Amino acid sequence: MSAPILTIEKLDLAIGGAPILRGIDLTVEAGQVHALVGESGSGKSMTALTTMRLLPNGARASGLIRFGDENLLTASETRMCALRGDEIGMVFQEPMTALNPVKTIGEQVAEGIRWHTGANRADAEARAARMLERVGLPRARFPLDRYPHELSGGQRQRVVIAIACALRPKLLIADEPTTALDVVLQAQILDLLRELVAEDRMGLILISHDLGVVAGMADEITILRNGQVQEAGPAVEVLRAQKHPYTRQLAEASAHVPIWETRARPAEHWALLEVKNLVRDYPGPRTGLFARGAPFRAVDDVSFTVPPGRSVGLVGQSGCGKSTLARIVLALDKPTSGIVSFDGMETSLLDDRDLRPARREMQVVFQDPYGSFDPRQTVERLVAEPLHLEDRLLARSERRDRVAAALTEVGMPTDAMFRYPHEFSGGQRQRLAIARAIITRPKLVVCDEPVSALDVSIRAQILDLFARLNDELGLAYLFITHDLTVARAITHEVMVMDAGRIVERGATADVLDDPQTGAAQRLVAAAPDLTRAIERRLGSAAPPSPRGRGEGAPS
Repeated sequence: MSAPILTIEKLDLAIGGAPILRGIDLTVEAGQVHALVGESGSGKSMTALTTMRLLPNGARASGLIRFGDENLLTASETRMCALRGDEIGMVFQEPMTALNPVKTIGEQVAEGIRWHTGANRADAEARAARMLERVGLPRARFPLDRYPHELSGGQRQRVVIAIACALRPKLLIADEPTTALDVVLQAQILDLLRELVAEDRMGLILISHDLGVVAGMADEITILRNGQVQEAGPAVEVLRAQKHPYTRQLAEASAHVPIWETRARPAEHWALLEVKNLVRDYPGPRTGLFARGAPFRAVDDVSFTVPPGRSVGLVGQSGCGKSTLARIVLALDKPTSGIVSFDGMETSLLDDRDLRPARREMQVVFQDPYGSFDPRQTVERLVAEPLHLEDRLLARSERRDRVAAALTEVGMPTDAMFRYPHEFSGGQRQRLAIARAIITRPKLVVCDEPVSALDVSIRAQILDLFARLNDELGLAYLFITHDLTVARAITHEVMVMDAGRIVERGATADVLDDPQTGAAQRLVAAAPDLTRAIERRLGSAAPPSPRGRGEGAPS
């Protein structure tokens, strides 16, 4: 029997004297997928970063990380530079921060190929184009000279996966590799990763909070909490039996109950937000010095309303126009034609000064929390940013009290206000973004994948928070998500968007239980499900039903 690709034994990690990891053990065999699962701050990403030796100053690690015949903890930085990107690849959680904004996607995929193989520019670009096509970015539609900001969140994540897999490494560490992807593309990317593992006998460490994905992908699973292993073993057996209380808690938190069945407010007969015949065209690619191709229509004749106190979901594949539509609703982009009205104001025609009252009543939670924060500002200043829209100047003590209250509402300690964004995990940063959005008590929050970066327990708490704010404040939501379970749990109605158009709309349960259009049917069919995944892999009984919901789950 061949030796494992990776062996971690008794791994301890402390940063600034604070223990982060304690006694971590795991192995990854060739051709095997090993999942790391746990809540935000449990140590999943720190285990991966320690393996890659990408640790902050003041970090001290001990134990053993054996890769082949080498202990990575004692390897020189020169040796680690040779291994990273060649024999060990990594897909980071937040694609926009992992990509260089001033380099084209072709350059960034080709860079590692040239560095590690010595290939000339033309050969490296050809290999980069082939890899990008494998992850769903064919050169005909996505030229190599595109920049990251010209792509959607899901498309950027595909570029990151292409960079990590370009040299077919022996070990790939994927930290939430499908977080930003819609369910159809997620299924494609997972199929690609599964194919690479099988074809190249590559070892894959899959970090995920989606137990449906883990059940369908992983051979082995290690469940972490507070930097310690809670349970480990064959993934399907662990998730089916759910012997450890914490494993049951994670599974129970994944089983969302539709919140709105018991919390729905009476429907209003007027529209807080009204969109009429909205169109957004972008210039086509340059075909010469002064010529451009046909314009690209990102949003095509879209009309809908959001009544006060209601939650309307918007689902669809990456690149279908969801985020573009959200930017126009928020008056961050102008439509080519059509009208956007909010609370009686035709915001699509207003300038920045006249938009001030609307901006106070309409806030946003973006998909990428780190990209929406200034890394040089403290959390206190970041969360308090929308307060400048208030009609009066707030005293410093009042601003601090408002920040503290918002942090408490999203489950963060009040002393977090004195720290910086890089000191938090991805899920914690998303909670800070939500705190910033609700601090002005707006009438409408546009949520662009607001829980995609959160583990299942925290996701349940945040969804419950959204529901409570709807109850207490009559808050309305335009909720953009690729997670159909989240859409079912948090929306009254759902719209399915495809190629810039709304192709189906109705009550959430009606659309998701009996989709009528091909676009909706593809989304429903591709959605991961813990029970179905285990049944499919075992070909037998399903896991035991949750006996109650975990701490913080929606009530």
